[in-house]
Amino acid sequence: MQPLDGIDVLDFTQSIAGPICTQSLAALGANVVKVEPPEGDAFRPLINGAMFASCNRGKRSLSLDLKRDEGQQLARELAAEADVVVESFRPGVLEQFGLEYESVAETNPDVVYCSVTGFGQDGPYEDYPAYDPIAQAMSGLLSVTGPTDGKPVRVGTSAIDYTTGLTAAMLVMGGLLGRRSDGGTHIDVSLFDVATTWMGYWVAQYTATDRVPTPSGDGIYGISPYGIYDAGDGEPFYLATASTKLYHRLCRTLERDDLLEDDRFETLTDRWEHRESLRAELEATFDAYDRAELVELLVAAGVPAGPVRSVDELVEDDPHAASRELFVETYNQHLETPCRTTRLPFRFTDGAVDTLGSPPRQGEHTSAVLQEWGYDDETVEMLFENDVLHGQAE
Repeated sequence: MQPLDGIDVLDFTQSIAGPICTQSLAALGANVVKVEPPEGDAFRPLINGAMFASCNRGKRSLSLDLKRDEGQQLARELAAEADVVVESFRPGVLEQFGLEYESVAETNPDVVYCSVTGFGQDGPYEDYPAYDPIAQAMSGLLSVTGPTDGKPVRVGTSAIDYTTGLTAAMLVMGGLLGRRSDGGTHIDVSLFDVATTWMGYWVAQYTATDRVPTPSGDGIYGISPYGIYDAGDGEPFYLATASTKLYHRLCRTLERDDLLEDDRFETLTDRWEHRESLRAELEATFDAYDRAELVELLVAAGVPAGPVRSVDELVEDDPHAASRELFVETYNQHLETPCRTTRLPFRFTDGAVDTLGSPPRQGEHTSAVLQEWGYDDETVEMLFENDVLHGQAE
């Protein structure tokens, strides 16, 4: 038994955030039915199919035309029976199909309905289109990301999308627990809200000091030594000494007690003020080690450090990722080839729970899902003949 065995999820999402939400629910045992338009999810071919392959595992695909009255009626009937509905349309779009929360709740008062949008269900920006980097930009996240002497830089993956999806899944779980006593609910989660939450300590710092944070490169404002350094073999590693205790441990491990007696580096503020001089002192010492040797030495002493890995190094060479089984086999429908992707970060007492299958082909389960939902063969066949349904007919 998985936590969500017996829970039916109707998935009207595309992009990354919504699909990550429903993929997470599938990993916990829910029956997730992905509703796709006749042309399929628009994100199927992006990044050579990698985006879809990584965000839609373990789902079943039902393809129908919401622009047709019969398609709208069918979708409403499915929503009336679902435990969970997750959608990622802009506010108001689903009203024209009778699929917004208020309409669905009339026939299904216990539904947990989750809307994943760019800016939420209300406010001045509610109608704005948005993707992950727009949320990064407007939340201030880009303003603190990048080199100290350059333009702001987007975080190198869709971090806000992923975080929003996982947040939405957590809220759906809460909604399922809450409906036992309170009935259904409408969950409103947005990329902008999540990205702004990421800015928590910068907002706290600004409102306490009036200092506007700026990009701090590979480090973090006010803390040194903290950032990317090169070992003697030229390989980069990350060093994070966020306290005086860790700094002292670093110096003693490197047999640089002289740095502990240097007035320039006595306090956190001193080390930040003289960070370039401190970097020069440390790099001269780091030069005597290759990266593997140095990281092993620091980690053994309890100093936070780690190699800066490329994707190929992570996938092919990282023993911890392999031990934790962080990569799973799947299938790229766009390239029609097997591939690997990252599993969801869920782990219970008996180990990892992400045993999801590959993403579905468009409409692969259209007939099977409708038959399970109580539609007879004749009705399903007629809907295919009238081009209301698409995909695989049985």
